[in-house]
Amino acid sequence: MLLRLKARWSALAGNTRGVLLVVLAMACWAVLDACNKQLMRQGIAPREVLFLQASVVLAMLLPLIAFTRGRIVATRQPAFHLVRGAIIVTSAFCAAWAVAHLPLAEASAYLMTGSLFMLPLGVWLLDERAHWLRWVGMLVGFAGVLVILQPGADAFQPAALVALLGALMEALLGVVLKKYSQGEHPIAVLTWSQVACWFSFGVMSGFVLPPVAQSFWLLLPLIGLSASGIYLAYFFAYRAGDASAVEAGGFALLLFSPMLGRIFFAETPVLAFWLGAGLLVCGIALVILEPVGRNDAPHAP
Repeated sequence: MLLRLKARWSALAGNTRGVLLVVLAMACWAVLDACNKQLMRQGIAPREVLFLQASVVLAMLLPLIAFTRGRIVATRQPAFHLVRGAIIVTSAFCAAWAVAHLPLAEASAYLMTGSLFMLPLGVWLLDERAHWLRWVGMLVGFAGVLVILQPGADAFQPAALVALLGALMEALLGVVLKKYSQGEHPIAVLTWSQVACWFSFGVMSGFVLPPVAQSFWLLLPLIGLSASGIYLAYFFAYRAGDASAVEAGGFALLLFSPMLGRIFFAETPVLAFWLGAGLLVCGIALVILEPVGRNDAPHAP
C-alpha cells in the first residue's frame, strides 16, 4: 500500500507535488496559530507560548539527534544559522503577537504578504529581474492589505502593523535561505531555528515553562508537529518544483484560517476582509505568474 502511494506521489509533476506540500504547510500554519491563540486566551503571554513551542519541538527532535549522534544537525555554516535565528525569532514573535490581538483569518492575511515583500527584496538582494506584471501584482496586493487595514477607521488594529513586520521578516528569511542554505540538512535547519527560539524566548520567560491546563495538554504534540511541518513542507516543496509555481499553494491559508477561527473562536470576518483578501490573492497571483521564457521568481522559506 505504501509503495503504491509512493509510486503515485512520484508520478505527479514536480510543481504539483510542490503545490500540495505548500498547502500542507499552510494547514500546519493555521493549526499552529489556532493552538497558540488558544493558549494565549488562557493568559499565557506570546513569549511564553513561543518558548513552550520551541521546547516541544526540540524535545521531539532530541531522539533523532541522539540516534544520529548529532550528525544530522552538523553544519558548516554557523553564521547562516545565527542570522536566520535572529530573523526567525523576530518573525515568530510578530506572528504570535498578531494572532493574540487579531482574528485568526485577519492575522493570516497580513502574514501572507511575505510573498509580496519577496519581490523587492529579491531584486535588491538577489539580483533578480522582475517582470512589470509582478510590480503591478505587488501594488494590487498591498491595496488589498489597505482595504483590510482600514487605516484611519475605528476598526484599525495597530497589531496589523506588527503582523506586516512579521511578513517582512518571513520574506527576508526566504532570501537568506535561498542564498546560503545549500548543503544544509532540513532537520539541521529546523533544529537550529528552534534552538534560537528556545534561547531567545527562554531569556524573555526566565527559562520557566508556562503552566498549561490539563485539558490543553493534547495541544502540545499538535503544536510540535505543526511547527515542524511548516519548515519541512516548505523545504521539500521547493526541492520538488519551481518557486513561482508552488507559491500558489499559499492561497490555502485564507481557507484554513477563517475556518478554524470560525469553529474554535466564533470569529466571522467582515466584508472588508473578504474584499481585501480577494485583492491580496489577485496580487500574489500576479507576482508568482511566470512570464514565458523566464524563471527568476523568488521562493519563500
